[in-house]
Amino acid sequence: MIKEGNLGPQEAICLITITIVTRVFFTSPSVITRFVGSAGWLMTLISATTAMIIFYLVLLLLRKWPGKNIIEIYELSTGRYIGFIFSFALFAGFLIDSAALLREFTEVMKVYVLPISPPSYIMGIFFAGVFVVCIFGLEAQARLARVVAPVLLVSLIVVLLLAAKNYSLHRLNPIFGYGLDRVLLRGIRRNSVYGYAIITAVIAGSLQGIEHIKKIGYTSIIISGIIISVCVLCFSLTFPYYVAQEITSPLYEMVSLVDHGRFFQRLDPLFLFTWIIATLIAVTAEVYMAASIYCRMFRIQDIKPIIAPICV
Repeated sequence: MIKEGNLGPQEAICLITITIVTRVFFTSPSVITRFVGSAGWLMTLISATTAMIIFYLVLLLLRKWPGKNIIEIYELSTGRYIGFIFSFALFAGFLIDSAALLREFTEVMKVYVLPISPPSYIMGIFFAGVFVVCIFGLEAQARLARVVAPVLLVSLIVVLLLAAKNYSLHRLNPIFGYGLDRVLLRGIRRNSVYGYAIITAVIAGSLQGIEHIKKIGYTSIIISGIIISVCVLCFSLTFPYYVAQEITSPLYEMVSLVDHGRFFQRLDPLFLFTWIIATLIAVTAEVYMAASIYCRMFRIQDIKPIIAPICV
């Protein structure tokens, strides 16, 4: 059995919340704006609400099979072979998402920060960090997330407050974007961004019972939904929706526009710190989850030898 240690509620909440919120640093706000116009902030709240309903269904499974994680539940409820297929789908989801997030990070870094560096160089250095953090295990990752979460939150709040000079309420019109029906439909369909709450089901054995899992999952989704909605709202207040949908990294563009005199401008380093640390934690969590699921699928007892191939 894989030894992943014991996680407290605060550590797990911080880890899952950072994994979810990190998407807002990249192209997600632009994609949301392309779908629903100026109502992206509302769409994210609908997505979070939908994710909470789906997470309730996951809780029902965990209640029916207490003490089991989602991989074991798949096998108990559907059999060894069909359960293997469900587990593989979950494994592939984490693996593909981690690769996509890393690719987004690399492209944005290349566009804004390291224009002459080859993508392989950026990805190689980043994955070296991911590999090292993964080797220390899930408990170390969660503790790291707990330590840096307040710093990341304060940094993000400072950035959004300093950018307030460029906010304009008229940019929120029309208030329902391309139509309330479209906002509702897209909000329901894009609930997967909050789906990382299923991490609680993967590591159920490291948590302290179903009530802790319930608290961790719902709290993570609620906090993430509020943070993402506020970020998208600030983004919509800064750029007209027809301009916003063409921007590669909206939050980075917002930071670059901050100008409060000679001593308060070009605050990119503050944002970069938040951006890189959050992305490192998010990619590490996804890679570790993929490796953990893989080990459970094939009854592998030691996760460390699997981490390097998963990273590659």
